[in-house]
Amino acid sequence: MNALRSLSLATLCAMSLSTAGCAEILNQLRSGQGTGSPIRPPEPPRVTVQQVRLTRAPRNEHIAMHFCTRVAPPIVCSVLGPVPTREDLQFQFTTDLDFENPNQIPLPLVEILAAFTVFPAVTGEQNLGAVCLNLCEDPNSCPPAEGACRSDQRDIRTLNDFAAAGINFLVGVATGQQRFENLRIRTLAPGAHTRSQVHLQLDPDAVLRVIEHVANNAVTQAQRGQQVRFDIPYRFEGTVWLRVENFGRFAASVPPFTGTWQLESLANNQQQGQPGVGLPRLF
Repeated sequence: MNALRSLSLATLCAMSLSTAGCAEILNQLRSGQGTGSPIRPPEPPRVTVQQVRLTRAPRNEHIAMHFCTRVAPPIVCSVLGPVPTREDLQFQFTTDLDFENPNQIPLPLVEILAAFTVFPAVTGEQNLGAVCLNLCEDPNSCPPAEGACRSDQRDIRTLNDFAAAGINFLVGVATGQQRFENLRIRTLAPGAHTRSQVHLQLDPDAVLRVIEHVANNAVTQAQRGQQVRFDIPYRFEGTVWLRVENFGRFAASVPPFTGTWQLESLANNQQQGQPGVGLPRLF
């Protein structure tokens, strides 16, 4: 109610007073002068990860061929098929985020920090990626400003917490294309429950290096040309930043979400015509 009152008074002062007069009234409202108590800032939105869907991944035979050619002559590996290209070895995924705005005012999102780890139990490997996504109309023309995805709030994760992340291990894309329509400004309506999607891509060389290091048995089977299923455990986490007029910039955490991708299952789903690349955006 106080937030609504401040907005109503701000509208009235804008209609009737000078700019300086409006600023003075708003400062009084925020400090509580004339009201008995200060106006409370809005609550951060509640953010949850609904799912992390692998929308594009190498076929098992492509991974097997990749490892086979590292240790055996091409004629030995030829039974697995043609040598895969870098395009054949791409990993792309979509994260579905649910937002709940508990306030009676809109909340404009301005930045998202996405952090992603494959084989999270592994230490000492470059299996972590982090990317700061600027939510403007065209992020190609407005890269993240200085200080983006960083904050003095001690209870949230920032880029400083992911200093060990591999460069270009994780990048933002829109269903595999270098476009960012899915990252335009998101304004959370008052009291709304909204779902948004963030499309991301992993560097295939880095992922395959981690698989080779961790999944020794599977890699050995692949190098021998044997049928094998690759499972990739992961963790997704992050932070979203908002900027509300008269209250400034603040953040809300995206709680960690863990799961396992089964590449064989994904390949089978795509062969049977089930959703893969090009999933619809809900928001």
